[in-house]
Amino acid sequence: MTWIPLLATLVGAVIAMGSALLVERRKTQRETTVEWGRTRRQLYARFLADHAQAGSDLRNIAATPGLDASERYQQTRAAYAHCYTSRHELELLAPSAVVALAEECSGAVRMMRDAVSAGARIDSDQLEELTRRYLDLRLQTRDAMRSDIWSDNA
Repeated sequence: MTWIPLLATLVGAVIAMGSALLVERRKTQRETTVEWGRTRRQLYARFLADHAQAGSDLRNIAATPGLDASERYQQTRAAYAHCYTSRHELELLAPSAVVALAEECSGAVRMMRDAVSAGARIDSDQLEELTRRYLDLRLQTRDAMRSDIWSDNA
């Protein structure tokens, strides 16, 4: 009996198994990359939406006449409260360049919150300057997030 056909069959099986494992590994890596990108896109969108909503709510509070100090304080804290979760998630999942800008953006919204809480009105120079700074930082953060997302697809 000759061993050559048996050996050729065994080598063919090893090659087939190896290529199947390689294809499956690449498929898993591709799916992981796609899922990772989807997770970051959702997180980035939530972060920007939460901070945009907080900025809008704070401007509305600043434009509302007749709020007493404790009511103003409670409303400003509530306006920013939903920003904490997305900021902390972002610190875990985003690259450091995005995190640095996101922290600055969050800090700008907190400064708006503190100014409105202390009584700043919608037409005050202080709130206009803080709003302008926040909007600039939000755009920079958005651009960094876009760069991060699109660098995955290149």
